[in-house]
Amino acid sequence: MYFKRATTVLAFALLSAWQSPVMAAQVSKVKTLPAPGSPVKTKDDTNTANSVNASTQTLPVLSVQPATCVALHQGRTCFAQLSLNWQSTGAGDFCIYLKDSKQPVRCWKNSRGNLTSFEFESDKKVVFQLIEQGKNHVVAETSVDVSWVHKAAPRKRRWRIF
Repeated sequence: MYFKRATTVLAFALLSAWQSPVMAAQVSKVKTLPAPGSPVKTKDDTNTANSVNASTQTLPVLSVQPATCVALHQGRTCFAQLSLNWQSTGAGDFCIYLKDSKQPVRCWKNSRGNLTSFEFESDKKVVFQLIEQGKNHVVAETSVDVSWVHKAAPRKRRWRIF
């Protein structure tokens, strides 16, 4: 879709440039757009990105795929196969917990990172926390949002006795 749109815009610009010499000068100054999803960097962004990467390298990272689970109707349980991935710069004893739960989803001893998959069932947003066992504090957090295709509507009563 993006490619077709860019081609159409470019073709229109070239046709217009052919008809007008002023437009031809403007078309020669047109910059190409990056593909969707690719990062666009400026000089300021490069310096900021380097400082951000330097500060986040020491913190563990926790991610989940997919980040959104879609149910058919609002309020219904959503079912999905989730993959939780975590990485840490140093080895340690880590566990993944559901927020406000005392029971871990999965634990690892002397590990720098791992990937785990499991079946997900919920009708609301769920937050996962990566906790380092020796320190007992949250070092990373991620969530799975639950959305729906059709909003729940109140049912109309078709008939009444009174």
